[in-house]
Amino acid sequence: MQGTHTLEFLVLSCVLSVAAWTDVRSRRVSNEWLGLGLVVYVILSFLFGLDPRTALVGGLLGLLVFLPFYWLGGMGAADLNLMELVGIYLGPHGLLYSALYTALAGGVLAVLALALRASRRLPYAVAIAVGVGVYEFRSFGSL
Repeated sequence: MQGTHTLEFLVLSCVLSVAAWTDVRSRRVSNEWLGLGLVVYVILSFLFGLDPRTALVGGLLGLLVFLPFYWLGGMGAADLNLMELVGIYLGPHGLLYSALYTALAGGVLAVLALALRASRRLPYAVAIAVGVGVYEFRSFGSL
C-alpha cells in the first residue's frame, strides 16, 4: 500500500503544482486539471482497490469545510473544487490536517498581500498546495 500512497501523492502534487502555477499567473484554476486528477484517482482506485467510501467522505468534507469561505467570497469555486479533490485523495483525516495547514498558509499569504499592498485576489491554490505539502511532508516523516 505504500507504493499506492506514493503514486497518489505524485498525482496530487502534479495537480496542485499546476493549479498553484496557473492561479499565480492568471488568477484562475483550470477545472480540466481538477477533472483529470479525479479521473486518475478513479483509475488508481480500480487498479489498487482504494476505498471509495473514504474518498467520498474526504471529498464531501473538503467541500463542507471550505464552503463558508466560498460563500463569503474568500475563495473561488475552483479552489473549493481543489479542496474537494484533496479530500478525495487524502481522505477525511488527511483533509482535516491539510485544511488546517492550508488556513495557516492562507493567513501568511494574506499578511504578505497586506504588507505588499496587493489589491488583487490572493492565489489561494498556492495556500492549498503549501498546506497539502506540509501535511504530506509530516506524514512521510512519520513513516
